[in-house]
Amino acid sequence: MNELKRIADRLRLLADLWLHRHGPWWLLFAGALAGLLACALIVLPRLDAELAARLLVLDEVQARLANRQESAAPTAAAVPASASNYRAFRDALAQDDEVLPTIKTILDAAARHHLTTTRAEYLRAADAHAQAARLQMTVPVKGRYADIRSWVEEILRTQAPVALNELAFKREEIGLSQVEAKVRLTIWHRPPVPGEHRRLPDMDAVDP
Repeated sequence: MNELKRIADRLRLLADLWLHRHGPWWLLFAGALAGLLACALIVLPRLDAELAARLLVLDEVQARLANRQESAAPTAAAVPASASNYRAFRDALAQDDEVLPTIKTILDAAARHHLTTTRAEYLRAADAHAQAARLQMTVPVKGRYADIRSWVEEILRTQAPVALNELAFKREEIGLSQVEAKVRLTIWHRPPVPGEHRRLPDMDAVDP
């Protein structure tokens, strides 16, 4: 006990001497410094945890944005392709005044391929979405299968504005060398200029 009392008295004496030499401000400074250290020990781990959580959220957002950009990339590439295809379609359109000569070319080609044609049926329509007009012609023909096929191939090869919609064959008897076919073609062309009243072609002039 005497030893402990002597140590306590010595510590108290040292504290009194320190206060006498340096004054009470150093004690306040030491207390403030200790308080700051305690706050740092408590607050810094919490800030580190919050920062780590926000970094995880940021990484997740960046990953989502990267996925969206990758998924949007094919769409962005498809837009120019679609525009290019539409320009090619527009370039292949016949002029409105070229429809009648195209019909005559088709029928003349049938005659060159030794095909017999009967009266064709014509139907006009407009496609507002494509900004184009079309004339659909249904031509009944009769002849050998090879000749009909060669005729259709020639039309599609030489007439860019013409599309094949239907090709149906019929044979009355198995032993016959000739067949009957119904060929439906569409001639895509540019519509008349707005305000221009162009007279419709005389279809009787091209029918056989």
